[in-house]
Amino acid sequence: MAAGPTQTVEQPGGWQGIDLDCVRRWSRAEWLGSNDSRSVLASGVSTDTRTLAPGQVFVALRGEIFDGHAHIAAAFDAGASAAIVERSKCDRDVTGHTFPGPILVVDSPLLALGRLARHYRRRFAIPVVAVVGSAGKTTAKEMIAAVLGSKFSVLSTPNNENNEIGVPRTILGLTPEHGAAVIEMGARQVGDIAYLCRIAQPTIGVLLNIGTAHLEVFGSVERVAKAKGELLDFIVDESYVALVNADDCVIAGEAMRTKGRLLGFGWTREGHFSGEGLVLDQEGCGHFSLQYTSFQIRVPGRHNAHNALAAASVASVCGISTVAAATVLADFEPVAMRSEILRKAGFRVINDCYNANPGSVRAALDLMGEMSAEGRRIAVLGDMLELGCQAPMLHAEIGRYAAERANIVLATGPLSVNTVRGAHEAGMNSGRAEHFADRDSLTRQLKSLVRSGDIVLVKASRGMALEQIVTAL
Repeated sequence: MAAGPTQTVEQPGGWQGIDLDCVRRWSRAEWLGSNDSRSVLASGVSTDTRTLAPGQVFVALRGEIFDGHAHIAAAFDAGASAAIVERSKCDRDVTGHTFPGPILVVDSPLLALGRLARHYRRRFAIPVVAVVGSAGKTTAKEMIAAVLGSKFSVLSTPNNENNEIGVPRTILGLTPEHGAAVIEMGARQVGDIAYLCRIAQPTIGVLLNIGTAHLEVFGSVERVAKAKGELLDFIVDESYVALVNADDCVIAGEAMRTKGRLLGFGWTREGHFSGEGLVLDQEGCGHFSLQYTSFQIRVPGRHNAHNALAAASVASVCGISTVAAATVLADFEPVAMRSEILRKAGFRVINDCYNANPGSVRAALDLMGEMSAEGRRIAVLGDMLELGCQAPMLHAEIGRYAAERANIVLATGPLSVNTVRGAHEAGMNSGRAEHFADRDSLTRQLKSLVRSGDIVLVKASRGMALEQIVTAL
């Protein structure tokens, strides 16, 4: 296939030739005081004075617990070429104050950051891959970046900085050396994906799955689907590609939103990229074939085999052979705290406690149940957050699901009372399914229980900090 869809650029290159007056126009800003510096060249954008490089424009973001306006002087001390500040802060705090450098005033520095990134993105005619889904986005993004790295210099979203700050900061880091970008996108409300797509202008959209993440905000799976499906609205013609999970029936209802090339990936024969013969080895790692090429994945779990299939599909769209993709993915290592297998004193720990929703917890329990074990399977579960009024019911369902795949269930967190209740309803007695008032008491019980040959799964939302249990083991 071709090297992947691209877009027509306004001007080629990175920050070369971009002056402060251009930054002003892009960000819809006004000069505060003299505009004598309008022809000064900018070398980039920064939101953090600790990493700001000389010549960069400092954007003074403001949040609940931070305010970049307190660091404007430090930004200029570090060599900032200008600072973008909030109008209301100038009106209240800056009257009569002389700044040590050029100031650009906007109503919202956050929106200005997005506008800057949107205009800057247009300088690059490269494949930009947007990764959207309810679970597995970060691992899929890392896999896609790895396979594209066999052909291009790739820019990708660091960690899971997938929001209205992280995405524009990533885009603003593009350089002429980059041949592709992989952008993870998260949604906390309807309209978030659309906003991020307007900034990143993806040429390839990957829709992994639709699940029950963030039900507290969205209210229903259907609204989750509508929100995630906003990505498809930006695959606007046949020069763009939408890669969607052919196995997810909810996605099927959204897929026709796209006007671009619609390609499916999955384990059915309905998709353009249909994997075959998926089996898991004793460690739970997937082995399958795609287009007569064998894949052997080192990241455990059926869901991660699916992520690998998505990565191989993106590679094919971008002109990378399935053989090359299989070679890269055979060496791909798990992302920290995501299906990470640790060996400790004769037993194994599945450290999957970066985040959790009902879909990802089921996937982790499936992984534990499919791994060979000489001893017992112990599920250590904490609260799944942001599930709204359905949280008690969803936790109880997880408890029943865990009872079928674990020998012991240990849980902590106020919502996880329902997890243990569900396990009891499924037939586990109180000695095998137990709730603990806090993380420390659960840790003490776990340390007294675990023995050689056991498999311990640790899974919860990030706010529960269950990685401390892994460390204590």
